[in-house]
Amino acid sequence: MSGAEVPNRLVVMAAYDPDGELAAHVRFQLEAWQGQCRRLIFVTTNQLTPSARDWLDGRAELIERDNVGYDFYSYRTGLLAAGDLTAFDQVVICNDTYVGPLRGFAEIFHAMEEAGYDFWGITTSRELKTHVQSFFVVFSASVVAADAFVAFWQDLTPLSDRRAVVRRYEVGLSRKLKAAGFRFGAYFRSHPGEWRRARARVVWWALHRTDVPPGLVARWKKRRDYAGAAPNPMITMADAALDGARLPVVKIEALRHDPYGLGAARLLAEAERLYPQAFAGVAGYLARTAPHYQRRPSMVSGTPTLLLRPVGRLLRYR
Repeated sequence: MSGAEVPNRLVVMAAYDPDGELAAHVRFQLEAWQGQCRRLIFVTTNQLTPSARDWLDGRAELIERDNVGYDFYSYRTGLLAAGDLTAFDQVVICNDTYVGPLRGFAEIFHAMEEAGYDFWGITTSRELKTHVQSFFVVFSASVVAADAFVAFWQDLTPLSDRRAVVRRYEVGLSRKLKAAGFRFGAYFRSHPGEWRRARARVVWWALHRTDVPPGLVARWKKRRDYAGAAPNPMITMADAALDGARLPVVKIEALRHDPYGLGAARLLAEAERLYPQAFAGVAGYLARTAPHYQRRPSMVSGTPTLLLRPVGRLLRYR
């Protein structure tokens, strides 16, 4: 492919900003898509401000819709608006919940073309069932043309429960396409030591979660269940982004809530130092939108005991 060619790629990007703005990290991602796709459809679940709409004009097609159904319904809205999906060599669904890419999309796509997957993401998760995490998924032309893909989006309805969305749609999409014979994988691959540290971070999180029932036995059983949870790579391995952008994005959730108590401030400071352009304005965005995002019970950790604090320091983000 020559440098002047634009990949025959459709990108549907889901977004939400409580103030109707286009935050700096969202603009950074939109700019990164320029020249990397033939169509870019931006689906937001609120009305953009006039200045945000003006900035977006000429960079993406804008769809504003009601705030129902989470990102999957935005993806569906954008895919339907695109028309004949088989006209594209690749179809991408992504959202505004991360900062990045920390390396060019062209480099990421080239690496994954050599891997030969039918659909892929930046990361996979083993939660519930191994699946591609839905903040960034790429589908080949053969997948888009498949009955399983078409049926998935036709059957999709708005859900109001986040956990149900993950189970039915995020996990369900990978499961349905795998059952149809398609192979999937991820751009980011953790090192063995990284995976072990992620597991240790999950155990640390389980020991300090505050959403446990009263009673010694019940509390122990609940913490044991939490400790057995599969690591979410976008939280437990977020600092892989600091290692030459092996993980080429950083989730806003890791920076906003620091659910495992791993030192989000340190992660943000290092990311700002290493990737100043990508992270410009992120701290301001977090401060501006903080009142609109309450921490879920699973994101609240208690204070470590004095005895365990040295262990916690070893598990913190690098």
